[in-house]
Amino acid sequence: MINDLREFVEAAEALGECTVVENVDWDLEIGSLSEVVAATHEPPMLLFDRIKGYPKGYRVATLTLGTGRRLALALGFPKMSENRDLVAYWRGRLREGMKPVAPVEVATGPVKENVLTGEEVDLYKFPVPKWHSGDGGRYIGTGDMVIMRDPDEGWVNVGTYRVQIHNQDKRKAMIWVSPGHHARVIREKYWAKGKAAPVAVVCGQEPLLFYAASIQAPWGSSEYDYAGWLKNKPIEVTKGVVTDLPIPATAEIVLEGEVMPPEIDATEEGPFGEWTGYYASNVRSEATFRVKAILHRNDPIILGCPPLMNLQASYGGNVRLAAMLWDELGKIVPGVEGVWLLEEARCYYMPVVSIKQMYPGHARQVALAVASSRVAGYHGRFVVVVDDDIDPFNTSEVLWALATRCDPETQIDIARGCWSTPLDPTISPERRGQKDWTNSRALILACKPYHWKDEFPPTFKLSPEEVRKVKEKWQWLFKK
Repeated sequence: MINDLREFVEAAEALGECTVVENVDWDLEIGSLSEVVAATHEPPMLLFDRIKGYPKGYRVATLTLGTGRRLALALGFPKMSENRDLVAYWRGRLREGMKPVAPVEVATGPVKENVLTGEEVDLYKFPVPKWHSGDGGRYIGTGDMVIMRDPDEGWVNVGTYRVQIHNQDKRKAMIWVSPGHHARVIREKYWAKGKAAPVAVVCGQEPLLFYAASIQAPWGSSEYDYAGWLKNKPIEVTKGVVTDLPIPATAEIVLEGEVMPPEIDATEEGPFGEWTGYYASNVRSEATFRVKAILHRNDPIILGCPPLMNLQASYGGNVRLAAMLWDELGKIVPGVEGVWLLEEARCYYMPVVSIKQMYPGHARQVALAVASSRVAGYHGRFVVVVDDDIDPFNTSEVLWALATRCDPETQIDIARGCWSTPLDPTISPERRGQKDWTNSRALILACKPYHWKDEFPPTFKLSPEEVRKVKEKWQWLFKK
């Protein structure tokens, strides 16, 4: 059982999947090395130490979830490496039903080995990377947890949002939250009452907690409860020293303070190279996060999950999203045989659903359900529905179906005015000025037309059973 980031590092080392890199510069080198390594097959986790200008032991970890084996390790799953196996296991857990496991409060923990307040607060104490050359500054929050309590209902939200440290003030930062996300709603509740919003930002924790923080649980439900369910035991938390917010007792670094109403204190934030692969959100005025206390362990580790061109290597997020979407669809429509979100298309942009067509309109019903789902309803671009003989995990097969089974005139529909985000690179300058954060979705039916599917030209593609028999008979040809 993994209990903190350090134990995860040790376990990854035991798997032969952690590489220590020393004598690097926080200014672009950590980010560019992570980008290049992420593009390799089965990229190792990178642990950066002896970073320029910082003492040994002040480290940054990246690519933590870069392989299926490390993702399974982080989540406490059985040993497995294939995406389809991970999705199937996830779906099995979801079908059992999520049973919330509330966190348990402890008096203290390793996170309180060092407590800095007042003039001691210095965000530049840590080797915070500048990840991409076009970034507007250094981002301490990428693989983070932003913790807030709803002022009206009292529940605790835990989300993952980018956090930039102020370019001039060592005790200030900016937290950017896309419209519609829970932390944005919560902080605006405080501002409407004329108050600053208390917040704790965790900048290093076990990967399971980061994974849970990125799910956006339903309103009123805490991601801590979700993490406890995943782990099969309560998450140990301890009260912050200035906010009383529950923070992970084994966290590496925690920043505590207040997000001020923007009319009182605001600072330029961005740009930042986001998960879309673009600098779409530009520079804007963002409410200032005044840091009043820093808690950190001895020899702390920043968990870095910067957006990279290989999103899976940084986030490991497709597996969870695919399993959640499959589970959601299974409660609405029949015949779903497989679900995946294409890594090459930045996950959200192109979910692919394989179905066994059962009645006229079935494929279109599935496409509409995907476009309006909780998982894939945000910032998508294309929804692709394929037949059950197409493997959604195989991008080549998906493109083959798209090219040979989809008649653009009759099998592509457009949905307009859908939920998007300022990160969307296709939103025009005029619409940005109007804060029109919506986009359109193409619903693509890359299926044999139902009313004559039995007359569709047959394929010479081998069936799964034929493939199995060939591999079984000629095993020596397929040994790696």
